[in-house]
Order: sequence, then C-alpha cells, then structure tokens
Amino acid sequence: MINKKGFTLIETLIYVAIIGGIVGTFISFSLNISNARNKTYSQEEVQANTRMAMDLITQKIQSASSINIVSSTFGVNPGVLYLTMASSTLNPTIINLSKIYGQLQIKEGNVSTTAITTNRVQVANLVFTNLSASSTRENIGLNITVQYTTSSDVNYGFSQSLQTSVSLRE
Repeated sequence: MINKKGFTLIETLIYVAIIGGIVGTFISFSLNISNARNKTYSQEEVQANTRMAMDLITQKIQSASSINIVSSTFGVNPGVLYLTMASSTLNPTIINLSKIYGQLQIKEGNVSTTAITTNRVQVANLVFTNLSASSTRENIGLNITVQYTTSSDVNYGFSQSLQTSVSLRE
C-alpha cells in the first residue's frame, strides 16, 4: 500500500490557475469600479459648477438695477457683463471669464475678483446676449459651456452646455 501525501504537479497547476483567474477577475472588477467612480466624479464636478454659476449669475442679474450696455460685451466668447447694483458699494458688478485659467469670475465694486468656478473645471464658452431690444424690461441671454480638465485621460472628459435668459426685476 502506497501512502500518497500532497498534490501532484498537475493538481497544483490547476489550483494556481483557478486562483490566478479569480484574482485577475477581482482586479479587473476593482479597476472598472474605480474608473466608473472617477468618471462620475468628473461629471458631478462639471454639473455642480455649472449649476452654481448659472444660479449666481441669475441672482446677480435679477438683483441689478440696470445693465451697462455700453461696457458689456455681447454675442462673443468670452462675454463680459457689467451690472449696476442698487448698493453703490457693489458698483460695478462685473461677470467675466479669466482667460488664463478659464475660470468664471465676479468682481463687485472695489472688492477683489472672486472665482465662481473651481480650478477643476474650465469654462470653454461664455456668451451674453442682449435680448432687451424688443421690450422695456432688460433681458440677458446666457450661454455657458463648462468642461472637466483636471485629467489628461479622455475617458474622464465631460462638458455641459446650458443656456437661459434672465430679466431684471422691476
């Protein structure tokens, strides 16, 4: 009677291949989850910055007493919007695009310029349109495109374009 203890070489190779397949599947699954999370993060970052910028610009236009049509730049990218506010300390309120960093920024009166968007995104398009010609109420059209630029991988690239029109409150 021969007493066999241990595994044969074939059995060992089969076990190693099975364990290797399981480990490979787990690593592939983990990488896919990580990539999906990163792509979702870039989309959320763009959407949050775009939504916040639109809300802030809308609020500033609605609270303005008038729009300085002469100083503002309409119909081109990047546009600049000069607002006259009721409070003299906020005059002029200027909404424009930093050409160096691609960040949307606002300057209220003598206060230093403040970035509206984060450095993780870039505003690729900012166009203001004067829609006031046919009415007595001042109306501004806004078209903005924000894109995720932190990653060099095109799989994480995401951009969002929104447009709206805003009227000054009477």
